Amino acid sequence: MKRRLLAAVGLSLGVAFAAGVITSAYGQEEKPAAAAKPAGAAKAGGAAKDEARVDGTVKSLDKATKTLSVRLRGKSETKDVVYDDHTTFTFRNKPGTLDEVKDERRVICVGKMNDKGQLVATRIDVRDTM
Repeated sequence: MKRRLLAAVGLSLGVAFAAGVITSAYGQEEKPAAAAKPAGAAKAGGAAKDEARVDGTVKSLDKATKTLSVRLRGKSETKDVVYDDHTTFTFRNKPGTLDEVKDERRVICVGKMNDKGQLVATRIDVRDTM
């Protein structure tokens, strides 16, 4: 009698364990592979497919042409970023102005690439120096 009870309990535990393993295996979904990123511009998380990002330090700012040159983070190359009257600026995650954009300050620029290879910024986030 004890053997039958022990066998029934063991069999029940085995079935419960197997069901749990099978359920968790079917519950996992395969993640799609990430698309290749163009040099100097990375896709922002959760952003539209055509939105690009430039992250680095301000090398120069030309207010006459509304262009800033950004040395890419971790690289020696630079990328030109163009801004306009519709570009929003933030400084340390708070509303800011163009006056916070200064040489050697870290910036994260988000926008769309134009045919000249420049980022047309919709948003420029100014951070502290690197």
